[in-house]
Formats: sequence, structure tokens, C-alpha cells
Amino acid sequence: MVAIKGYEILKVLSNNVVLVREGDAKSILVGKGIGFAKKKGQVISNKDVIEDKFISLDALNDRDEAQFFAQVDPRVIEITEDIIIMASEELGESLNPNIHIGLIDHINYAIKRLNEGIEIVNPFLNETKFLYPKEYDIAEKAVTYISSTIDINIPVAEIGFIALHIHGGRSNSSKSKAMTFTKLISNLTKFVEDKLKISFDDYSFMYSRFVIHLQGVFDRVLNEQTLENIFLDKIMIELPYEVSLSKTIGMIIEKELGKPVPDSEIGYIALHISKLNFK
Repeated sequence: MVAIKGYEILKVLSNNVVLVREGDAKSILVGKGIGFAKKKGQVISNKDVIEDKFISLDALNDRDEAQFFAQVDPRVIEITEDIIIMASEELGESLNPNIHIGLIDHINYAIKRLNEGIEIVNPFLNETKFLYPKEYDIAEKAVTYISSTIDINIPVAEIGFIALHIHGGRSNSSKSKAMTFTKLISNLTKFVEDKLKISFDDYSFMYSRFVIHLQGVFDRVLNEQTLENIFLDKIMIELPYEVSLSKTIGMIIEKELGKPVPDSEIGYIALHISKLNFK
């Protein structure tokens, strides 16, 4: 957090949220009563009333900033900050500062859509819950908190979207990468179900084993790591159909991740498919 010397108030958004400037840097400060009876031009220097909630606006240009404040409900800013603090405490780590604006915007837009009667659908909910269980659990609590605070029914679909934001805010994590992995898992499991004429139980050992392996493949492909596969020649000969499916899966992965899948990985995927094929 930036050391607080004094913030000039640019706009009072609510009793608990103010837009301020320190030097050339603009920020949002959140704290109980921080905006009460305050006016533009006044200076806030008491860090105790800020409750350690400081949101940088460095990522927004003037046009984006104007649009952001024209659309966002100040209550959503407060709620989002509470959620981020809860997530940090439960994960035992600080989240990337860039999560603030993105999550505020997302929650605000979701509420707007719900108020307009627009249904929120998340086709990757089960995959998100499986891949990011800690984040999903926190997001579930976040949705309950939003619903009770604003008195609006937030659908289960939003849990998955908020979970991806939280995962993306963790160190060495990316929301876009998490979404790519989640979509890939969904597409690949559906592909295998169709080709093998099977139906996965999302919480079965069979599903878990296959998904965990695919997630490992994605990470190794992105990091350009290769696993040795001493059974590769045998797999290619004895499992031609599974190898054919695995090669298609490899092409799908390459298209999404932009990097080729090594033959050794193709062999291991084929081996996993063969286990599914005999269930």
C-alpha cells in the first residue's frame, strides 16, 4: 500500500467511498464514514479511517475512468473490497492490485444485467469448481454476501465467474489463462464423451483422473516441458483409435495454447482415453 500523506478529494461517491488524488495519481479510498460531510478539495490525511482499502486507477485512461464512475454503484465498490479482503485472508496471500477494478466492473455489470432481467449462464461452472476449488468456495461465499447486502438473487453461474477473477488475482496466475484452461477442459471432455459414447460424472474418479492429467498437459505445453514416454511405440501400435483421438485433442490444445503438443504427451493422453474406453 502507498504511504498515506494526504489525499485531495476529487469526488465523494458515498459516505464510505471517495475518489482522491495524491500528486498525479488518482485512487479510490474506501472506509467507514470516509466521505461523510466531505467536499471536493478537502484533504484526507487520517489513515485510520481508510481501513487499508486503497484502489489504484493507474490502469484506466481518462475516458475509461469517466465511464467507470458513470456506471459503477459505490455500494459495489465497498462490497468488492470486502470480498477481496475475505479472499486474501482465506487464501493466506495478498491478491494482485489489478484485481480490484476488474472485479468491481464485473460484479456491477452482473447486477445490472440481473436487474434488467437478463439471464446469466455459465457453461463452464463444473470445470471451474473442479479446477479451482479454493477460489470456488470463496466465490460461493462472495455471492451469498452480495445477495444479502444488495437484496438481489445472484445465480450460481456467477460463482464460477467470480472464482476465475479470484484465481486470476493470485500471484503467478492469470484469469484469461484460467478461462482458457476451463474452456479447453469442457471442450475436450465433451469431445471424448461423444467419441467414446460415454457420459462423465463430474465428480467421479474417472473424470477427475482425466481432467487432472489434461491440466498437467496444458502446463507442460505452455512451459515447453516434455515428459519421457518409454511406452510410446507400444501405445502407437496397440491403441490406434485412442491415438487418433489423442492427436485430435493435441491439435485442439495447440490451436488454443499456440504451442505444439509433443508425441510423448499424445501417447499419455491416448493411454488415459484407453482407460476410459474400457470402463
